[in-house]
Amino acid sequence: MVNDGESSRNGPLLWAFDSLERLSVGMAYLSGAALTLLSLFIAADVLGRGAGKFYSGATDEISGYVMTMTVTWALAYTLTIDKHVRVDLLIGSVPPSVRRFLDIIALALLTLFAALLAFNSWVLASDSWQISALSPSILRIPLVIPQATMAAGFTMLAIQGAVTVLVATLRPRAYEQRRSRESGAAPEQFDI
Repeated sequence: MVNDGESSRNGPLLWAFDSLERLSVGMAYLSGAALTLLSLFIAADVLGRGAGKFYSGATDEISGYVMTMTVTWALAYTLTIDKHVRVDLLIGSVPPSVRRFLDIIALALLTLFAALLAFNSWVLASDSWQISALSPSILRIPLVIPQATMAAGFTMLAIQGAVTVLVATLRPRAYEQRRSRESGAAPEQFDI
């Protein structure tokens, strides 16, 4: 990411791109914190159950909700650091101009898929809201809550994907500079 002064000089598109990337990093941190809290909750629940003292009875349900949020909220960050899975067999054997074109097509398809997921997730959350659907468990959580958090994650991915396609198409040099900085800052222990 670049500082705000540089973004504002480069125009609203790059400002939006940089802002969305900062937001995606924040969402990834929230996801990591939620997973940490979930692991502590599960550990306490297991230890308490073993000691016959504490058992929530809702570990599976809470875990499902937290996992749904954390997975979908971290998708935009994965796009930010350019770590989404793609098949590079063909990419390595084509010239850079064709590679750039194929990358933009893949990004556009990812964005379209994320937009479809976001739209349908919001429809699902809206339906749950309208009928006041509750989880069939002891917690009786309104289903609109986990469904809306999932929809928010897909929406963020779709918006960030659309802005990224625009930047990659209209400002390719700025896009490459930002990608190289973000990819360089990403953890590399899982790269193959």
